[in-house]
Amino acid sequence: MSAENIVYAHPDGAEIVVGNGLLTACAAEGIAISMPIGPDGLAALGAALLEHATTAAQEESERAGAALGTDLVKALFALCGRPEYEAFRAVNDALRALVKLEHGDSAAGGFAGAIVNVLELGIASLPQFDEGADE
Repeated sequence: MSAENIVYAHPDGAEIVVGNGLLTACAAEGIAISMPIGPDGLAALGAALLEHATTAAQEESERAGAALGTDLVKALFALCGRPEYEAFRAVNDALRALVKLEHGDSAAGGFAGAIVNVLELGIASLPQFDEGADE
C-alpha cells in the first residue's frame, strides 16, 4: 500500500491504511484486517476518535491538576511553622504550573478536588471568635 494512504503509523510498525473503500489495520508482524468503509463512515470514525482523544486528554489534565493539588497540600503541611512567604511561594508555584496544563477546566477541577476538603477542614479548625465579646 502506498504511503499516502497511511493514516496512522505506530513506531513499532503497525499501520492503519485507507484506500479502495477499505480501512485496513496492519500489525507489525504483517497480520492485517480490512473492513469496507465509505466517506460517511470515515467521517463518523474520525469524529469518534477525536471525541475519545479529547476525553482522554481531559482526564489526563484532571489527573495532572489533582497531582499538583496533592503536592501543594503536602508542601503546605511541610511548611507549617515556617514563614508565610514560603507558603505563598508554594501556592504561587502550584498555580503557575496549573495554568500551563491543557484543558484548564479539567485541570482546575482535579486541583480543586485535591485541595478543597483540606481547606474546608483547615478553615473549620480555625479559632472562632465572638464579635460581641469585645463590647
